[in-house]
Order: sequence, then C-alpha cells, then structure tokens
Amino acid sequence: MNEETDNLDISCIPNALVLIKPVFDNGPGGYGYEKIGGKCMFFSPLHNIRMGAPPTLILLGTEDQNIPAITGEYFNSAMQKAGNKCELILFEGVGHELFHSDKSPESYKKGLVDIQNILISLGYLSKAHGAEDTK
Repeated sequence: MNEETDNLDISCIPNALVLIKPVFDNGPGGYGYEKIGGKCMFFSPLHNIRMGAPPTLILLGTEDQNIPAITGEYFNSAMQKAGNKCELILFEGVGHELFHSDKSPESYKKGLVDIQNILISLGYLSKAHGAEDTK
C-alpha cells in the first residue's frame, strides 16, 4: 500500500518474499481483523494469492502455536496452484521461537542458509557470499 507522500515512481510491490513464521490470514476470523476490518483485503497474504505473485520462501516451525503448519501448507499449495514459485520449509519440532538465535540456534543457522540459497537462485546474491548447503 502506498502512502500519499510515497514516490509512486518506486513500486511498493516486492520482487521476492522471505516469510518467517508469517501471519497468512488477516481476514474475518484471522489475526488482527478486529483492528483493521475490511482493509485486510489489501494486504492479507491469503486473500491476495494470484498469478504473478513474487517468488516466496516460507520458514515455519511444525510446533508453532500461533501459526499452524497446515496453514503454511495450504498457503504454499494455493500459491503453487496459482502458478507462483513458492517453497515452504518446515522446521520439525520447532515452535514460534523459530529464528531466535538464542532459543533455536540450529534452526536459525539452517534458516539463514535457506534464505541465502533462495536469494542466490533468484540472482540477488552471488555464491561468493558464502551460502552453504546444510542437507
């Protein structure tokens, strides 16, 4: 969404998305709907899936109490069905502490490598930046 003061020569549409334990649904019954109401349809990821979405990487723990893995799986499937590049990486046994280097150092380290690898594959980083495969 653009503010009135934004330079409209610069698009607010991202070229790629890296989503770490994201809120997918801001619609009725979803997170924050009470605060934003119908405005959610402008930015709720689940309500804006369409062909031509930016390539997307999703990192999510299987034990996340706030964002169920099944929601990530549904979003990933819907994105792919719409013809978009979308990859979901689930961290087995990890909860909402995903990407807290002090609470889950192994998943944090693996997540950084996963992010580097997708940014390399999209041409935003070169292999010289040191991404390593953890598999």
